[in-house]
Amino acid sequence: MNNNLLCDIGNTNFSFSNGTKISVDEFDVSSISEKVYYISVNAYWEKRLSMQDNWINLRSFIDFKKYYKTMGIDRIVVCEALDNAVVVDAGSAITVDLIKNAKHEGGYIYPGLSALAKCFKDISPALEVSFNFDIDLDKMPKNTQDALSYGAIVPLLSDIAKISQDLPVLLTGGDAKIFLPLIPNAKIEQDLVFKGMKKIIDNR
Repeated sequence: MNNNLLCDIGNTNFSFSNGTKISVDEFDVSSISEKVYYISVNAYWEKRLSMQDNWINLRSFIDFKKYYKTMGIDRIVVCEALDNAVVVDAGSAITVDLIKNAKHEGGYIYPGLSALAKCFKDISPALEVSFNFDIDLDKMPKNTQDALSYGAIVPLLSDIAKISQDLPVLLTGGDAKIFLPLIPNAKIEQDLVFKGMKKIIDNR
């Protein structure tokens, strides 16, 4: 296992493997002189860092033929970390990816919980209620809050159960803790991106 400094660059933050997070608006590239391996979904910073000798873009180490053309680099790197698993990244969008025998079998994108809440609110002010994550999923809802919660949660949970079968379900992202009690045998692994980056570097 290597000890390189790793960085996952999003549209909001630079997230480093040492636990540091820096806003993209406040980051000073000259503040880091050591070698950094990174991935980025931020086009501005990806272009800017391409001119820095100590910043190594991991895109050049990945065989993109294994994935579909428009798949995000962060999802790809997570898939590279695993051999057999279902990964649920619960953030502003919820992505679900199936990996079998170290091969990405496909995945899908579902609206995040905040996006679903906004969608219901936009339909009618009467639907602006918080989700009930303690809902009994074995009973049909009999009030608005539970009806919205059931509609938001059950389709996703059903799809995950259908594709996971005997595979482990790994949760990551800001809403991972919400889904943990709802998915049998699931566990949270928030460092999957960095695990994938380390594996890519070690195998290059």
